[in-house]
Amino acid sequence: MRLQDFASFFRRDEFDAMTAAYDAAWQHLRSPKLALTESQARTLRRKLAQIILAAACSGLRDAVRLKEIALRGVSGRVFHRLTILVPHVVPATFLAT
Repeated sequence: MRLQDFASFFRRDEFDAMTAAYDAAWQHLRSPKLALTESQARTLRRKLAQIILAAACSGLRDAVRLKEIALRGVSGRVFHRLTILVPHVVPATFLAT
């Protein structure tokens, strides 16, 4: 799944916020401590895109907030399946509900 596939459903500024959130979330997660296989990285990128898309479809358009939601969303579901220790990668502020 690529965010680009959904660009036509959003205004340019809305889609720019979504891609900025995706890029920022992915940069935040890329770490030397986080050794992912290509398959795991693909899964993680897909989940980030899905979460950002779902949040944007519900009306959220702020890039910072979209990033926070995406990081919080993958911290439980995807990291658990990838057997990664979340506290070492995602700051506690993103894990708080």
